[in-house]
Amino acid sequence: MVSGLSGSKIVNIVSTADLCQTVELSQVSKIEYTIFDQEIYGGRVAYLKTPTMHGKTTIFPSGKLISVGTKSREQAQHDLQETVDTLTQANLIKPISVTANVRNIVALLTLPNPIPLEQLEEPNSIYEPEQFPAAIVKSNEPKATYLIFNSGKIIISGVKTEEELEKAVVVVTEIAARAENHEVTESKALVPP
Repeated sequence: MVSGLSGSKIVNIVSTADLCQTVELSQVSKIEYTIFDQEIYGGRVAYLKTPTMHGKTTIFPSGKLISVGTKSREQAQHDLQETVDTLTQANLIKPISVTANVRNIVALLTLPNPIPLEQLEEPNSIYEPEQFPAAIVKSNEPKATYLIFNSGKIIISGVKTEEELEKAVVVVTEIAARAENHEVTESKALVPP
């Protein structure tokens, strides 16, 4: 797992690519390491997961590919190109080089202290502990969604680059600090003079 981005750890990258040609999924099903089942989405997708892949690739008849489960842009590129190479070797498509287009990075950030979620006063936040144990907070810059748990664990999603992830870590750390400071200020106000 990739770490070091301000203490965050990338746990999943979703990337896409386009083969610019159609793929016959019934033929894909004959390739080793593929899953093609008419019961899964009515047979409209196939999956490829070879032993040398980091994640899994979804193959659509239109030639669109989605890579999930990788932890870096390089791993996503590797998996998508390996899918292309596998389909090419099976004579199902013409040779092509693809480039991974990162659509979403999901990262985990663990802060050292619990976060008092009841004290969150962010404009774009929802916290309903009866429904879900985390506060859901959205930011516009960077465009990201945060699931903030009381334990100090935070899931960051919606960013597309490592730079955006760095900015998201700063934003959510500031959000957590405001909640902690609000709790401290409120408890000091309750202490009699």
